[in-house]
Amino acid sequence: MNHRNYYQILHVQADAPKEVIRSSYRTMMQKLKMHPDLGGNHDDAAVVNEAYKVLMNDTARAQYDAGLSSKQTSKPHAEKTKHPNDTNQPSRKNSYADNKQQCVFCNAPHNMGSNIGPDDICPKCESPVFPAKKQSTKVCDKRTIERINKEWSVKFFHSWPNAQAHTGKTRNVSLNGMQLLTTESLVISQVIKLISNELDVVAIVVNRQLGASEDSVEWSYGLEFVTLRFHQAHGTFISLAI
Repeated sequence: MNHRNYYQILHVQADAPKEVIRSSYRTMMQKLKMHPDLGGNHDDAAVVNEAYKVLMNDTARAQYDAGLSSKQTSKPHAEKTKHPNDTNQPSRKNSYADNKQQCVFCNAPHNMGSNIGPDDICPKCESPVFPAKKQSTKVCDKRTIERINKEWSVKFFHSWPNAQAHTGKTRNVSLNGMQLLTTESLVISQVIKLISNELDVVAIVVNRQLGASEDSVEWSYGLEFVTLRFHQAHGTFISLAI
């Protein structure tokens, strides 16, 4: 029990309010049918109940947070290995983007090397192959670009070959990544291909959280761009955020 991360068990952030914790708990037990009365595994449900009981009690949660913080301080390397949802870990983006001889998504060789251009795509799966550069937050006369709450309808793929298109929508789009809302289940560090009318990307899932809505089971994923291709001028995209 000392090794369990209750926040990860309930798919919430460490600063999540009780309303979000309660919503996530109900979604897991009812809509995802983890409750034993709905066919769920008794042991799994017991762990979820344990996490919920602690995080909904102010005193118990404070004690748990103190213990969790102490473990993270004394075992920083072990914590990074045990908790892949930790967004403070070094990104895997560079390890993918550094290989300029093959597609990040389908791994097919393209041999473009240093000749890759912003509009180049993989000849096999048509994914963008131009590496997404880490953008500074200061552009255009040093004005700051913040994430824009832009909802775009998108399609995405998480397997190749025999790829199946899934649907979702974006939120909080920036030049470095975006938030993806969908009912499809993805895992941390998974590589996906996403296409829209505005841009095509290959991205890594860096965090996830169950949506707070009780009307449907919806996941919110943080994506970090690995490769990127715009369908319109780069400056046009920037102008949306300024």
